[in-house]
Amino acid sequence: MHIDRRQFALGSTGALAFAGLAANAATGEAKSQVRGYGDLAPDPLGVFDLPAGFTYTTVSRTGDRMSDGYYVPDRADGMGSFDLGGGKVALVRNHENGPRHFAAGAERPGTAPLTAAYDRDSEGRVIAGGTTTIVYDTKTGRREAEWLSLAGTIRNCAGGTTPWGSWLSCEEDLTRPGGTAQKDHGWVFEVPAKLRGLADPVPLKAMGRFNHEAAAVDPRTGIVYLTEDRPDGLFYRFLPASKGALAKGGKLQALVLDGVPDTRNWREGAMPLRKTLAT
Repeated sequence: MHIDRRQFALGSTGALAFAGLAANAATGEAKSQVRGYGDLAPDPLGVFDLPAGFTYTTVSRTGDRMSDGYYVPDRADGMGSFDLGGGKVALVRNHENGPRHFAAGAERPGTAPLTAAYDRDSEGRVIAGGTTTIVYDTKTGRREAEWLSLAGTIRNCAGGTTPWGSWLSCEEDLTRPGGTAQKDHGWVFEVPAKLRGLADPVPLKAMGRFNHEAAAVDPRTGIVYLTEDRPDGLFYRFLPASKGALAKGGKLQALVLDGVPDTRNWREGAMPLRKTLAT
């Protein structure tokens, strides 16, 4: 069973309770109330105001020390959850950190050096993007373990779950080697949900180098559908050479429509035309 953020929200009572928030946002009005549930009560901790009778639980906090001795990075972004059985769930979480962002990075005094990191900056510091994995026990309502599961990448924004139990973490960045990095960026990385510790940071280069956003896998065929976060972004699909083995390569295709010479969502003159995909 795979539970993503959208499925969780749509299937929860809480989502129904807070539907009014979306309505307020759509009208441009900011109201401290949720339709049908009354006013929001100020949270004394300043985290999450809720109507009377509702509560929240903090599962993980930026800067906390994790089970592996490293610290929780900030700028959490896209994530996927995986059923581990016995009421336990693994949550693999992106951190959209750039090459110069080390406010809550993994390497701090007193921690072991990171050896399985994809890239470092010119000063030898591990780039702070990547993923962390949390094991949460739904029966006890407690976090059981938490660790750094991908390190040395840049602006891990979105991605998607796979039917074989891994998270595709996507870089939304095209940094080239230089002062802030030593390697090319703009890749997809695969993080096994059950792996304890750091995943082997192998860029899935056959899936393209661009400003990756979401990834969705067809469980029947293993084809991966990809989006790009740019005004002139395209829709892609990746045809793997072997289903469930993305590292073995495959063919990347971009969507075209008969009779439509340019399928990009952009205004003419807004940005330069890209003649080819970055490689």
